[in-house]
Amino acid sequence: MKRTVVKSIVPVLTLALITVFATFAFAGGESCDHAAKAAKTAEHHHSKAAEMARHGWLGVETEKADAGYAITVVHADSPAEAAGFRVGDVLVAMNGIELTESNKKALKQAKSELWPGSEVEYTVQRGSYARNLVATLAPVPEEVLARWEAEEAETYGTQVADNN
Repeated sequence: MKRTVVKSIVPVLTLALITVFATFAFAGGESCDHAAKAAKTAEHHHSKAAEMARHGWLGVETEKADAGYAITVVHADSPAEAAGFRVGDVLVAMNGIELTESNKKALKQAKSELWPGSEVEYTVQRGSYARNLVATLAPVPEEVLARWEAEEAETYGTQVADNN
């Protein structure tokens, strides 16, 4: 009688184990996809942050204005503060290149040649007159880089979510 019970339980247990392992295998596949996406996202953020840091830091935050970029924040102890940038100044040119959509390619090329220690001349509109300010770019502070990475992750995460 014991052999009969064992013989009848073995197929049931075998089927149960196959079902469990199959479930884990399929769930693992999805999990692996998420892990692969997470790894790819982390790699993207790391390389993007490294690229941003490579070009140096001026120490301003801006928003698009009619004729350039209006400075909304000048960080304390930054190259911008040392050069005399002020909140409300509008950046209109960098190293003689106007900050316009039509100059996007030239600006990208000019920025690619900058790094910490580079001197950059900005033309700013302050009130009714233009003024040139020269700043020496600094390495990007760790807290700023961390904020940029978080903003990039949020933007990239939103794009991934929109694509799904």
